Amino acid sequence: MEFFNTFIGTLLMLTAMILVYEITNNMKYFVESRESPVYTYLYIAYSIPSMVIQVISPSLMFSVCFVVGQFSANKELVSIMVAGVSFIRIVSLILAFGFFMWIFVAIFTQFVVIPSNKKAQNNYSYMVKGAGKLTDLVYQYHVKGKEGFYYVYWYDVKDSAVKGGFNYIKVLPGGLPEYVISAQRANYKADVKTWELLDIEEIHFNDNLEVSKYEKIPNKTYNFPESIDYFSKPTRNADGLNFIELGEEIEERKFKGIPYKDLIVERHASFAMPLMSFVVVSIGALAGALTKKSAGVASLGITIAVVLLYYIFYSTGRSLAESGGVPAFAAIWFTPALFIGGAYYLYKKMNV
Repeated sequence: MEFFNTFIGTLLMLTAMILVYEITNNMKYFVESRESPVYTYLYIAYSIPSMVIQVISPSLMFSVCFVVGQFSANKELVSIMVAGVSFIRIVSLILAFGFFMWIFVAIFTQFVVIPSNKKAQNNYSYMVKGAGKLTDLVYQYHVKGKEGFYYVYWYDVKDSAVKGGFNYIKVLPGGLPEYVISAQRANYKADVKTWELLDIEEIHFNDNLEVSKYEKIPNKTYNFPESIDYFSKPTRNADGLNFIELGEEIEERKFKGIPYKDLIVERHASFAMPLMSFVVVSIGALAGALTKKSAGVASLGITIAVVLLYYIFYSTGRSLAESGGVPAFAAIWFTPALFIGGAYYLYKKMNV
């Protein structure tokens, strides 16, 4: 019971600290935004599940280390072990709870945190737009279409147009370009599903890639395979996608020719990162057993050190995976494997 009370208390305290920071950090939008302040309130409210997930592991680590450390400092742990009860049996319920928290965090993230993140981002976009900031423009975007390649400068959502430059290369089945279109502006007519291009240069090629035709046209209507929505959201944030949506986004990015390594990394992370809950519980139990004096001070120091070191290793591996330097599987699962291996080694060295 003492463990659960300590865990819940620590969880609430750390969540409250992040919540206060978020409120303070977004206070300017209450004043600057022309939109209703309800968007700011909703953004913060929908961010709370994400805050809780962030502090579960440190809360678990501190709670386990503190409770086991108290037993160790008061010699109660030694007395129980002298009576013939093994250390693993003593902490078995805590380890089982840590394993349960791994599963819980993974499921909670997929079905609560990610949907909440989506709603938080929607409210955030309204919040910052009201403060005169743009959040949804596409700037110099190169993408593959069904029959060719697009290079657009700026997609204006309000006017449903591409401004500053619209370039299209039509590619033949053999891979050679058929023609190139370069326009200063492209307006999409949603009712007839056509594109109206302005100030156009149109270049056609023959089979030898020689220019066969060149035209300058004030305006012309085209029937491109893609609609304006194709450019509205070139990529979606990985933290707003569940495991299934990540797979769909990977396939879409492959088709569009957009890098997708970060999504593969995120798929591994969706199960590897929650494993930290079990890892810190295991290390916390062992570290608590080694505590000889003040359990509170020792637990706090050990928690900060382990969690900080874990995040350093994990962030480094993730960065290497996203840049393509290391395979995603190896980079993401290396850190939990390393710390679990370290915990097992420490357990063997303790000979308990």
